[in-house]
Amino acid sequence: RKGVQPNTVTFSALISAMEKAPGGSQWERALEVFGEMERRGVEPSTVTFSALISAMEKAPGGSQWEKALEVFGEMERRGVEPSTVTFSALISAMEKAPGGSQWERALEVFEEMERKGVQPN
Repeated sequence: RKGVQPNTVTFSALISAMEKAPGGSQWERALEVFGEMERRGVEPSTVTFSALISAMEKAPGGSQWEKALEVFGEMERRGVEPSTVTFSALISAMEKAPGGSQWERALEVFEEMERKGVQPN
């Protein structure tokens, strides 16, 4: 195949664009793009995972906080280091949970952030 092949930066930008879609995050499409990225053998970065978690945080009708936690777990399994942005998006997803804040889980995430030595902002 000729032409430019998408890389980590390309896929991360696309996921980020879906997070910011008019009318609300296209988090399900963002997950599909992430799957396509994997099928092509492109390794996700901290930015990729952070954008995906942020897309779930901004889901219309309330965050997809449980899916965001799954993505975070996958990030850790792969050895990709979370950043302040990653943790902030995950904590915000807990805050925006349908049916009310998952504040206890948010506190656990914050404590994990501190254990990992990631500086809160």
